[in-house]
Amino acid sequence: MTVSSRNGLRSALFGLALFGAATPVSATEQGVFDVSLGGVRAAVVQYAANSDGTRYAVTGKVRTTGLLGAVVKASYEATARGQQTGPNAYRPSSFVETRNASGERSEAEMLYRGGRPQVKVYDPPREADRHAVDPATQAGTVDPMTVIYAALRDQPEARVCDLTLQVFDGKRRSEVVLSNRRAAANGEITCQGLYRRIAGWSPRKLAEKTRFTFEMTYAPKGDGVYEVARVTTDTTFGRAVLKRR
Repeated sequence: MTVSSRNGLRSALFGLALFGAATPVSATEQGVFDVSLGGVRAAVVQYAANSDGTRYAVTGKVRTTGLLGAVVKASYEATARGQQTGPNAYRPSSFVETRNASGERSEAEMLYRGGRPQVKVYDPPREADRHAVDPATQAGTVDPMTVIYAALRDQPEARVCDLTLQVFDGKRRSEVVLSNRRAAANGEITCQGLYRRIAGWSPRKLAEKTRFTFEMTYAPKGDGVYEVARVTTDTTFGRAVLKRR
């Protein structure tokens, strides 16, 4: 596998890593997913969250497995805390993430004041990237783990496929949208997902592509509640599928 292929694979995995979380004790909601790329088992993802209806805490973890794990040793962990201020509306208070890929490690930590992110740690330094977005201009955004909690969490039927959030990861701003719900005869609901790059990437990257689509399928869990059953998207390595165990 070439260096560019490995880098692309890491990007694909870390994109899917945003759909995962670790499992704390007494979690009010949790799940385990298997990830496959091009039909080959690639990673295991877990998520768990605690919420009292107003405050939330969510943690995440993903690791490569199988044949892929023998080629690319990669892991991702993240934790976010904050408040839910309305239906599918969130105000984070803190975010921490750590990535490891074949010996390369990166870290980020953000705290929020008045809804504005403050980057406390970003290693490698964000100053080395001249395209990085100024955090002072990112009021009203949420962190990557919060947006995944918002997408992955169990939802009442009326709230499925109703999500639009602006995201800031410490360097880059993006948008995640779930819409265009389609109901199936078996009771499942599928959302059209959109991840859109807004700022913080080089002009070359933005010229290449800014919109990435995916599908999220929710299955009825009981009592009018739906849970994520699978997430699918196309990558340069084939069809990527995240499926709940």
